[in-house]
Amino acid sequence: MTSTDAAPAAIAPAPPVLAEVVRSGFTEGHHRGSLVLLAADGSVERTLGDPGAPVFPRSSNKPMQAAAILRAGLELSGERLALAAASHSGEPFHLDLVRKMLAEHGLSPDDLQTPPDLPLDPVAAEAYLAAGNVRERITMNCSGKHAAMLAVCVRNGWDTASYLDPAHPLQQLAGQVVAEAAGEPVAAVGTDGCGAPLMAIGLTGL
Repeated sequence: MTSTDAAPAAIAPAPPVLAEVVRSGFTEGHHRGSLVLLAADGSVERTLGDPGAPVFPRSSNKPMQAAAILRAGLELSGERLALAAASHSGEPFHLDLVRKMLAEHGLSPDDLQTPPDLPLDPVAAEAYLAAGNVRERITMNCSGKHAAMLAVCVRNGWDTASYLDPAHPLQQLAGQVVAEAAGEPVAAVGTDGCGAPLMAIGLTGL
């Protein structure tokens, strides 16, 4: 090998098979990944693969993002807290509450930066379309979280137009809360399907 020859890249071992798809006795697919089983005290009981490898938790980030919103001073409880900390199915009572959360802080659905979508619930989506409606930002399943984000921005005098910018004070705080809750630094910041910053952590931290 000469000095200009590159060494072959190391090939990482494939994660273990966690599940198989079997049809008519024939295995047609495998699903690989990692897992960790924790005891009630947080100690590790069992692992497969590499549970320390960072992953994007997607909607599992929502409760930690909601915790950041609470820490920033927005008072939420009951239905409002549930809407801020989870996806909703776009039923009329969900949308009414999102509108109220926004209106209480001088905001409207136009301030949401979620991508336009249909209700997540198939029955609600069918009724929504039958009424002549089109995809809207408020019907996207993360609009409750976004409404809470906007509301806490108003409360703190933070810019609402850039509330999804990773450098925004709210998103910086969310990153801190995620790292504290996970007990490890955020490995990467991406963008979730709803447009909000998404923090990568390991399965054990999650």
